[in-house]
Amino acid sequence: MQGSTQPDETRAELYVRSLLPDGHTQQQAAVIDRLQGLSDADVLSDIAVQVIGRQIPSTPAEARTELGLFALNRVSVFQEWAKRNDCSLDPAFRVRSVDSEITGEQYRALVFPIQLLAEYDGAKLRCVTPHTADGETVTVRDRLTMLEGEDESTFSSLERASAAQPPTQSDLPAVDAIDEDSDPLLPE
Repeated sequence: MQGSTQPDETRAELYVRSLLPDGHTQQQAAVIDRLQGLSDADVLSDIAVQVIGRQIPSTPAEARTELGLFALNRVSVFQEWAKRNDCSLDPAFRVRSVDSEITGEQYRALVFPIQLLAEYDGAKLRCVTPHTADGETVTVRDRLTMLEGEDESTFSSLERASAAQPPTQSDLPAVDAIDEDSDPLLPE
């Protein structure tokens, strides 16, 4: 892929969940290797890996740390990109009800996907994966295959890559009725 036409500041952020079983860890390592290959081929100028927990608070009031607010802000930006491009991030993010073992209270938490890829062209957010568009879900692996083939995306870039406010309750998907203890392995 020498002679790529990608801009010098085309970069990717991969968000991965921490503390996953070995099968997931191996899949994440394979995705990171593919991203490194895209960087080596000058398709991407930079890659960053952000490790995130299984879930984050679903509202700014419940986010008691800077990391929680950062994650909510990122989700807000990703949702804004999805709206602009008539896409859905529902396969990626779920809201679930959690019972606190410490306080005994119930609260809502936003479950982060096992892996999420955000692509930037300078300061512009150009793609978030996984997403669903026109009834078809695009996985991180699907998107990497597109990038490896230098497939041009047809998405509108989001000029503003940082969010002033995290998502509100009305922006979040409905609470999952089933509280899963573990996630299935991603499809091959």
